[in-house]
Amino acid sequence: MKISEKIFEAIHNSKKIAIFTHIRPDADALGSSCAMKMYLEKMGKSADIYVDAEEISLNYNFIKGVSKINYPALREYDTAISLDCADFTRLGKYGTMYQSIETRLNIDHHITNDNFGTYNCVAPTSSTGEIVYAIFKSLHVSPNRDIATALYSAIASDTGCFQHGNTTANTHKVVGQLLKYKVDINKANYFLFKRRSWGQVMLMQTGLKNLKLFLDGRLSIMFLKANNFKECGVGTNESFGLVDYCVNIEKVEVGILISEIKPNLYAVSIRGKGNIDCSKLAIEFGGGGHPDAAGCNIFGSCNSVIGKLVKTAKKYLC
Repeated sequence: MKISEKIFEAIHNSKKIAIFTHIRPDADALGSSCAMKMYLEKMGKSADIYVDAEEISLNYNFIKGVSKINYPALREYDTAISLDCADFTRLGKYGTMYQSIETRLNIDHHITNDNFGTYNCVAPTSSTGEIVYAIFKSLHVSPNRDIATALYSAIASDTGCFQHGNTTANTHKVVGQLLKYKVDINKANYFLFKRRSWGQVMLMQTGLKNLKLFLDGRLSIMFLKANNFKECGVGTNESFGLVDYCVNIEKVEVGILISEIKPNLYAVSIRGKGNIDCSKLAIEFGGGGHPDAAGCNIFGSCNSVIGKLVKTAKKYLC
């Protein structure tokens, strides 16, 4: 992994840093951001985290610093760091703020990243967490248990608990180093992959009822409307993990979850088994991601969004 010296120089020369990550943040986004904030503070710098999200899932509260996101202590910044954002629009309402800061770093692992920073570090690794660890190692400042936990969460989440094809020998090597700092993996894995509130269980039940097969069983789509979230008493950010039920069906090659996050606006999560590049499917709708996991947003009614996805997926599956 080649990291530009400009990245290191910018971090060294910074005193007040604003950290940004993508809308509808996952554990890689949050873990990388919180680890970066803690690491910068360990170097004697000040940092705040900004995420365009009305709510962040309680599943991520075990990561130190998540509760302080969007509660800034600073008013101005000399450096902005974007983490895990494939493109500028994924910063949401904080995009203008990111652009207003003189020095802008863009650190990401998505192959679809368009290098929107002043200085960019984009590497096709398992996760942004793996890149952040490499940066920390090069800066010769050792992590602590909280930083290691945040990075473990980032890496474990984006590799599907080390089951996805983006898991490499180096990924395991990095995690092995992190575990030396006594990460509580039982706790982390429970919140990342197992914990469900009763509302989430009810949402899962609803989602499974709304699961349909297309293209001779090679494509599955689960849909959740806004009223489904409301009836179950959970936020639209509480549907993670449901897309796995779609892709894990025998003979299904691509599984998709669509969730209505605003009237006629659906967040789309796409998962694959390695037969097609999911990121190419997402790119057709202005999104992006990885070969086995990608996402995008699509406007329209539930039926029209499903129709668009089936039509587009057919080009890749048939």
